Amino acid sequence: MSRNLVTAGPAIASLDQRHDSLLILDIDEVVLEFIAPFGDLLAEYGARLHPESFRLTGNVRSVSTGTALTGNELDQLTVRLYQEQEVRQRPVAGVTEALARLAERADILFLTAMTPGYYDVRRALLDREGLTYPMIATERSKGAVVAELLERWRGTSIFVDDLPPNLASVRKSAPTTHLVHLMANHVFRQHLPPLPTGARSAADWPDARSIIDGILADGKA
Repeated sequence: MSRNLVTAGPAIASLDQRHDSLLILDIDEVVLEFIAPFGDLLAEYGARLHPESFRLTGNVRSVSTGTALTGNELDQLTVRLYQEQEVRQRPVAGVTEALARLAERADILFLTAMTPGYYDVRRALLDREGLTYPMIATERSKGAVVAELLERWRGTSIFVDDLPPNLASVRKSAPTTHLVHLMANHVFRQHLPPLPTGARSAADWPDARSIIDGILADGKA
């Protein structure tokens, strides 16, 4: 698959629709662990994450010299993580069980900003873990994609992401969508920028499932 793709995955028009409601999920730090396996990769590289602000650049430093890794070095390590994600990334605790239950009430779609060229690798990982819900990998604004999805799904829509800017993008482009923040690893939580007004914060998947169940119940999904 070409790595020059802007989007990879099924066309929105081809997605199965069994429910009026739609649950849209980011993947890294929501469905699959990212920060923990990235930290393991950094250790192999002789570096360590020091979460002193809500960013990686400047916060990843060599263990031996204390020098911050450059943006290019961090990009190369991120590429390696995505290349090796089948052996490095694992499902976030509780996600498989939570989604199995939520799928009884809403259609589920994974929406990831991962480079679309790694779509096949991630699809294989998710399928192996029993997370067979459709996935779109895109470099487009998540808000724009969600707005297109809501041309088909007219019921309750819920978007879950670990990054407040992505939640804000969806709020702007699809203002009726309910927003839930979930970040599996807590190391960056104290440095989070403000969530959009009305967004709900979940501590873990049992908490997220409770929040999502409540939203679907209010919408009579």
